[in-house]
Amino acid sequence: MFTILSKKSVFFSATLIATVVSLSGCTTSMGKKATANKPSPAAVQGASIAKTESRQCTDNFDLLKKLNPTAFSIYRSQFDSINASYSYYSENEDLMEKDPKEVMTLTLNDKLNLICDRVKSQTFIEIRNRMNTISKI
Repeated sequence: MFTILSKKSVFFSATLIATVVSLSGCTTSMGKKATANKPSPAAVQGASIAKTESRQCTDNFDLLKKLNPTAFSIYRSQFDSINASYSYYSENEDLMEKDPKEVMTLTLNDKLNLICDRVKSQTFIEIRNRMNTISKI
């Protein structure tokens, strides 16, 4: 069960980072080694959920880019920092023991989720501000 969650979270992270970087006009090389094993049904379902979460975060990020370019730039730099850390982790993954790998995966996923939540919150704030402006008419 833990292995499935770990693969789901790594898949979510990789998908989200790649999508955000592509939205921001940057490129990344986060290629993963292909595995010959067929994923279990639970892994496929987890990947589907991760795609939905990733898509929502990307949509919020894209909306924030239109609503507040300054805030977008701040969060983009945070995503870029996570992306750089993830790239470093991917390049050195084979050199790490099990525990540091687990800590790195958990930390990167937590930071990624935190940034997604910040983007979501900022997007709500921007929409609320626009609604307040409309309400005053």
